[in-house]
Amino acid sequence: MYSIQNLEDERNKNKAANEEDYLKVTDLVTNFYTSRGIVKALDKINFSIRRGEIFGMVGESGCGKSVTALSIMDLVQDPPGRVVSGRVEIDGFNIFSDIKDLARIRVKSETEVKIKRNKRAIKKHNFMLSKIRGKKAGMIFQEPSLALNPVLRAGDQITENILLHNKKAIADSLINRANLSLDDVKLVVDEVLNNKGETKSILNNWCRKNALVDLETQINSIFKNYTDPKEIENEIVSLIKGGITLVDKSSLIEARDYYDYREKMESFEIKRFAATEENDRELIRSIEAEEVKLRTTSGARFRSYSLRRIFTGKKVEKAFKMEANRRAKELLSLVSLPDPERIMKSYPHELSGGMQQRLMIAIALASDPKLLIADEPTTALDVTTQAQILKLLRNLNQLVGASILFITHDLAVIAEMCNRVAVMYAGSIVEQGDVLDIFDSPKHPYTVGLLGAIPTPQVKTDAGINLHTIPGSVPNLITPPSGCRFHPRCSFAMEICSKSKPKLVELEAQRKVACFLYSSEVEE
Repeated sequence: MYSIQNLEDERNKNKAANEEDYLKVTDLVTNFYTSRGIVKALDKINFSIRRGEIFGMVGESGCGKSVTALSIMDLVQDPPGRVVSGRVEIDGFNIFSDIKDLARIRVKSETEVKIKRNKRAIKKHNFMLSKIRGKKAGMIFQEPSLALNPVLRAGDQITENILLHNKKAIADSLINRANLSLDDVKLVVDEVLNNKGETKSILNNWCRKNALVDLETQINSIFKNYTDPKEIENEIVSLIKGGITLVDKSSLIEARDYYDYREKMESFEIKRFAATEENDRELIRSIEAEEVKLRTTSGARFRSYSLRRIFTGKKVEKAFKMEANRRAKELLSLVSLPDPERIMKSYPHELSGGMQQRLMIAIALASDPKLLIADEPTTALDVTTQAQILKLLRNLNQLVGASILFITHDLAVIAEMCNRVAVMYAGSIVEQGDVLDIFDSPKHPYTVGLLGAIPTPQVKTDAGINLHTIPGSVPNLITPPSGCRFHPRCSFAMEICSKSKPKLVELEAQRKVACFLYSSEVEE
């Protein structure tokens, strides 16, 4: 566990980092349309996560934490569920900008709802989301045994994600390997010798950039066994020359240009999609003009290449697959899985629960997303494995700089892992703020109740341990209480609490609470 000083240092470090929001959720509403009625699972959720931040989400079972994660990735199963309204901006792009075009919902009664889906709009929407999921945001699911494909080997499930999103980056690294010179080796040797405390990180980045992941362990050994710069340089050069070159450089450059062209065309689609939401016709015309220009100058060349690639591109594709396999083994090592070679050939059922969870993390990281959603990643794991997974996530956050949305019901884990936290109750966020502030001085009665239920030495009495309990039970979200959803269980409830829903207001910097004890503002 981290001490208070550790948490203070981490908080100050985070504040000094980039304050820009990578994920921003605004007024998110998700419903489930069932035969018993409409389940109001999320009721106007609002929060944001900065770049490189670990943001926690806590609450009792059934409060909407997992539904929030699935809604952000647009993975809510339809039917019966749907994201009804709201904005989810990932790296500035609103994935629900076309939400009104996807379906028309007519609610005749609680048990009779007509949904008319627009198949063309849904197909276009799913194409856009395929460029966001994995590439910009990855997800670690709660049950890895259910999320992993049982008929695919572990290695295939990682390389599939790498090859789907990273072919241009792989081509660049293979070209860099072909162009590698003695001067390049000298530069990295000097950098390592001048920064010996960062040897592992420097070599990891250099090997990934130059498609040398398969030689990274041996290069690390060279630095351990030799001290003379000249000897180190000569050993690395001879090691690289001994590697196998599967394809000539000109074929790699042609493949790189082809995948670059495809990425640019896809980016035009996404930009036009975003501009349509703002109804900016001038911007749309500008994007379309750039797209036509690129298609005119390069389209014919790459159409012919895509046809030739079917018959003559086997060597190039083999080089890509080999590099994807190297990166997959690196990821398995990164998540502390022993014997990556064996794991690559294993099926999910041949792995333990902790190993499956690590495999899920490796798959989520395969395409270098800048947002990682971890939905109770330590559920059903033993205490030792839990500690290893938490340490791994913190290390990954520091190593790759990814933002993490960490979902759990364990307040002790929140205290150890997160910079900021949101407390959820019955589909709403009731309090949000810095972890230390909320643990030191909780505002909302529900947060006070959660913290009061944690055993501490101070509450021990002659009769045993006297823990605080919250009276009542979680409400039925088909017919939730009017006004504040917590008011039937709240000892501070007032008349207004049963009539109006309190707005989540900012009391001070980064500290928000939805309670009439602190503000009279009502949510519309």
